[in-house]
Amino acid sequence: MDSNFLFLVVSTKLDIFSEIENIIPGRVQFCIADLVRKELVKLSLKKSEVGRKAEFALRLVDKCDNVKIESKDFEKVDDALVRFAGKNEVIVATSDKELRHRLRDINVPVIYVRGRSRVELEGFPLKCGG
Repeated sequence: MDSNFLFLVVSTKLDIFSEIENIIPGRVQFCIADLVRKELVKLSLKKSEVGRKAEFALRLVDKCDNVKIESKDFEKVDDALVRFAGKNEVIVATSDKELRHRLRDINVPVIYVRGRSRVELEGFPLKCGG
């Protein structure tokens, strides 16, 4: 989950964990990249609506496992997420259209909020048979 996705979830008050579990077959392991967590912590220090959303988002991600992503000097969080997702079998949750397209271009499944009321999954191949 990236911060953009988490901010939208906070705004819409969706139970994101249940929503995602309903659209993905099998057991789901929720993870948050350390880079995203650091970004949220930094934003949570602001005395603004963004800061309040970041604080709430941090409470949500406390339920997630942490994933360490090595970042290169001056690399943007989105670039690090794309690089990590391209090398690992993960599904990325984002509401950032540009990031969604970048991930889909390298065949990474993406979860996003559609119409502020439901969660969608694109690019996830359902396996048939045993």
